[in-house]
Amino acid sequence: MNSRIALTLALCLSVFSCGRKSDVVELQNWNFGGLPQQTAFLRERVAEFNRTHPGVEVTQSDKSWYMIREILYASFAAGAGPDVMNTHANYAAEFSQAGYYYPINRFPDFPQVRQWFVPRLMESTEYRGNCYGLPANAIAFVLCCNQELFDRAGIAPPKTWSEFRAAALKLTRDTDGDGVVDQYGLVLMGGDKGGFAYRLIPFFYKAGADVMSPDLNRIEFNSPRGVAALQLFADMYQQDHSITPGFLAYTHSEVSDLFANNKAAMSIEGPWFRRMIEDKVPGKGMYVVPVPVPDDRIAEYDTAPTLQDLVMYAINARSKHPQEAWELLKFLRNPESDQFWVTEDLGALACTTSALQSPAAAKVPHLPVYLSELKHARPWPAHPQITAIAGNVFTPECLKAIVGELSAQAALDRAAREAQRMIDEHR
Repeated sequence: MNSRIALTLALCLSVFSCGRKSDVVELQNWNFGGLPQQTAFLRERVAEFNRTHPGVEVTQSDKSWYMIREILYASFAAGAGPDVMNTHANYAAEFSQAGYYYPINRFPDFPQVRQWFVPRLMESTEYRGNCYGLPANAIAFVLCCNQELFDRAGIAPPKTWSEFRAAALKLTRDTDGDGVVDQYGLVLMGGDKGGFAYRLIPFFYKAGADVMSPDLNRIEFNSPRGVAALQLFADMYQQDHSITPGFLAYTHSEVSDLFANNKAAMSIEGPWFRRMIEDKVPGKGMYVVPVPVPDDRIAEYDTAPTLQDLVMYAINARSKHPQEAWELLKFLRNPESDQFWVTEDLGALACTTSALQSPAAAKVPHLPVYLSELKHARPWPAHPQITAIAGNVFTPECLKAIVGELSAQAALDRAAREAQRMIDEHR
């Protein structure tokens, strides 16, 4: 009986091994976040890659953008993780220093591939002389204004901080006369620590404040200009009551709901916001303008930097098939693929020169504003600790200042001390 069982098992194993694709390279592509249209487009692109590259089979897995750092760290620390993934470009410093990202400038054709992209965006994927990803989509943070509410109030989108504060106050109203305010001038995303930092820092940059010194050795966001930026929001919340009172719990969903349903007049956002609102209320109009500047910097309204964010595609440093992963990276980010960010309105900005200069780009709503802002925008400093500083140190202290638990100066000083400690320990 035992010999029969052994023979049966041997035959099964033989059949199984004969059916295996031992000659096919298998790659894992992890897609973090994105609008449904983006996810569908990427799946189509991966399927096309599989059809045109018979020696490679790519499996795509869709994962939460909000858990991206935790998921990647857990996977990489275990010696696992995907071959290819989309991540924040500001992870280039942190993850490459940890040995998790593959330097793509090692590939012989990298100099030619680099020429596809806007130079400023490629620079955001670099750390200490190496490049760790290809730009996937670009973001410049702007001020989105509810067109219906602004037109009804007869006011124009603000350019200066005083205009911004006045507009928010005027647009904070009890619309149905029941004695309860039901429309607010500004909605903030306080329930997402990273998302909040990304929406507050544009005001610091517009004011001329820096997050860190140029040599990345010193924290500088608690400068007088930084304090003034934070004080603006504290005054709007505590004195004017023009910021939605529940903002500490808000994420994308609540922010877009309030804006779409005329409960909020302004939000600090990126190019995805128009599509989010369109999906909720088709045809709803909005004004998209640069983030306002301090009154004494009105001459720099069109050139003062906002925050630049960038998503890039990177390769796992431990991938067993880096060359095949590189081929996938190029396929996902070549000019043909990038053109879809223009023609299909996927909620972010294209990154290749050819796509941004194409005839179709002229039809993209608000694109001139985003491109103008992107021209002068600045990313977060390329320091390995910047993600932790922004979400875990900067945001909590700034929120305390806005709601009145600390003064703006005290909050930023506390955040600066802790951030400086993190930087000093990292040297």
